Amino acid sequence: MILVTGASGFVGRHMVRALKKRFPTEAVRILTRTKPAPDVTTDAQIFIGALEQLPAAVVEGVDVVIHLAAKVQPDSRDIQEMRRVNVEGTRKLYAAAVASGCKLFLHVSSGGVYGPARTSDPFNEKDLCTPVTPYQVTKWEAEKALNQIDPKQTVLNIIRPGGIYGAGSYLEIPAYRKVLVQKWSVEPAGDVVVHPTHVSDVVEAIMALVKQPASHGAVFNVGGERPMRVNDLHALVAQTLGIRRKRFTLPTSIAGPMGVAAGALFKFLGRPKPLLAPMCRGRVLSVALDDSHFRGLYPTVPVVKLVDGLREHIDWARTQQLL
Repeated sequence: MILVTGASGFVGRHMVRALKKRFPTEAVRILTRTKPAPDVTTDAQIFIGALEQLPAAVVEGVDVVIHLAAKVQPDSRDIQEMRRVNVEGTRKLYAAAVASGCKLFLHVSSGGVYGPARTSDPFNEKDLCTPVTPYQVTKWEAEKALNQIDPKQTVLNIIRPGGIYGAGSYLEIPAYRKVLVQKWSVEPAGDVVVHPTHVSDVVEAIMALVKQPASHGAVFNVGGERPMRVNDLHALVAQTLGIRRKRFTLPTSIAGPMGVAAGALFKFLGRPKPLLAPMCRGRVLSVALDDSHFRGLYPTVPVVKLVDGLREHIDWARTQQLL
């Protein structure tokens, strides 16, 4: 039996559907805070409740736990509530899975645990984790909490995806709307490199580990087809939306002083943007993920092309009248 937590969430809905399609004879149990959609729950055992108030029966008879549940509020400053769910809830679930004799516990963490961009190189699994936001901090604390528990016979694998998007995700809609109304953009010479990851890329990575778990304690970055500078990504979004958009690059002699002044203003307003000044001086910094470790061990796992993923997401958003 496979247990999926957070089954009513964005990734969780895709995960349960994929499991039922890929393993039609495997029993699936879901733990969710709210009643999930009917198409997700067909033939699945349903437990409705909070992760931090875990009923013991949830893990009974379970061979594999796919732990997706988390409190996700990227802009929140309330770390205590996130810590209660993301750290204590995760620790409690893993301890219960170990006690019940579960074979595999697959924890879905976040590429955000590495913190803000520091260099032009993508993050790899050996890089120091310096999380900043409450969400990033609690995801990193959860990883550390799991490694402090005696696993007995339970194999622990952790994946760190970044920038997950796709049909069903609302996080990117404001950015798409902004592109729709901007016919031109003024950009600094520098930029931030991001790593858009289609939800199917995450689901397929999880599937690969369910079929063939890695060694206990293995941690993998999981990214999409390719990293991309933010400004280039916005241009690709505009192209996908059918928008003609002119781009103007400010020389560093002008952008540099402007970036320093704007950075000081944002800091004064309590909304610090530490990457703004370096970008205006022409630096390119990366929060992309080096996922070569995972791809080397699981070379046949498919990856969605970025252009195809964006088209699918934008088409979905239009059908939902979000764009």
